[in-house]
Amino acid sequence: MNLEEFTHLLDVRGCERAAWPAREREHAEVLLRESAEARDLLQSQQRMEGLLDRIEAPEFAGLEARVMRQPLPARTRALADRTVDWLTPGNTPLAWWRPAFAACLPLAFGIALSGWFSFGVDTQDPGYAYWDQELYLLSLYEYADSEIGTETGNE
Repeated sequence: MNLEEFTHLLDVRGCERAAWPAREREHAEVLLRESAEARDLLQSQQRMEGLLDRIEAPEFAGLEARVMRQPLPARTRALADRTVDWLTPGNTPLAWWRPAFAACLPLAFGIALSGWFSFGVDTQDPGYAYWDQELYLLSLYEYADSEIGTETGNE
């Protein structure tokens, strides 16, 4: 052990030799026997610790009572409670949009999902190539002359 390691040991563990780890204590004892500078460092550290031990902490009258009277920070409410409060309309006249918005979320999710996935509809089927023509022909058919659900021609 060198003097720098011994200084670090004193700073971290203090002057009480029982607080030193056993292996470091053996090396420190050897250094103290061999080095006068290490002994001086230990004596000055012991004097400083003795002076520090004589200092008393000041009394703070009523400190415990002040800490106990201190208000606690506001508690945050659970997500479920905040969601229920947000969804239920309060006394405000425009609060009806919240439950309506929540009811439309699955619809919007379904529309978005159907745009990304085909769900078994194969667009490579050759029957889909003529859909635009079929829709065009259906739009030209005149429904005004006939009633829906009855056959025309026999009157």
